[in-house]
Amino acid sequence: MNLSVWENLIWVSSFVSNLLLLLVLIIKGRWRRFPFFTAWISFQVLLTISLFTLYRLGQDALYSKVYWSTGVVDFLLQLCVIVEIACIVLRPAGSWAYGTRQRFTLLAISGTLLALVLTFVVHPEAHTLLEIWEMRADLFTSLMFVEVFLAMMGTANRLGLRWSTHVMMLGQGLLAWAGLAVIVDCIHTLLGRYRWFGALEDVRSTVWVIAAIYWIFGFWKSEPDSMFPPAGAEKYLVDLHEQVQYDLARTEGSHSHRRE
Repeated sequence: MNLSVWENLIWVSSFVSNLLLLLVLIIKGRWRRFPFFTAWISFQVLLTISLFTLYRLGQDALYSKVYWSTGVVDFLLQLCVIVEIACIVLRPAGSWAYGTRQRFTLLAISGTLLALVLTFVVHPEAHTLLEIWEMRADLFTSLMFVEVFLAMMGTANRLGLRWSTHVMMLGQGLLAWAGLAVIVDCIHTLLGRYRWFGALEDVRSTVWVIAAIYWIFGFWKSEPDSMFPPAGAEKYLVDLHEQVQYDLARTEGSHSHRRE
């Protein structure tokens, strides 16, 4: 496996940016609020070190096994990151704001089913059945990540739930990277693994580096004090929102009975 100068540069940039991001998350204490995101970045750092060691030792077979077997772990950590952000945004006081759980669950399930359908509609160009399923899995992962994330954003915006600076920044970076990943995986599906594969993967990695740099500067800065309401204020607002929704439902119900 021989890498070009450009591919080596991207590889080094990805590793350095992930390592710096991990250090910022630890030093600034952001890992307490984003434990799964920190775990995901830590996993990527450790995986890169392991793969580089195997590459330098010439263990190509073991390199391939580690690379593909860890894909499941990476996928599960991505899901945990989505749930983590959703809990921060949709559960501002430790409990679900009125109507958020049902709406988010419905949209997330719908998005996942749509991703599954789209994955099987396309027919990737590949030489083996394993390669076909590999590309379908990559496309499904990218589509589901974007659609579930959009479901969470749509639910929060629909109900007027605010985003803190760090959560908004993290969401923007992830959505940009995941959206590009969908485009890359769609092109892979159309062209197969043997046309423009390396160049497209370089584009995906470059966008990740840009997002990581964005997160490094964003997480280094502290959130404005105004982003944090006084103790108990968020819970009060959530309870008030639920009470208003309950009273509104009762009012609408009484009006409907009167018309009957």
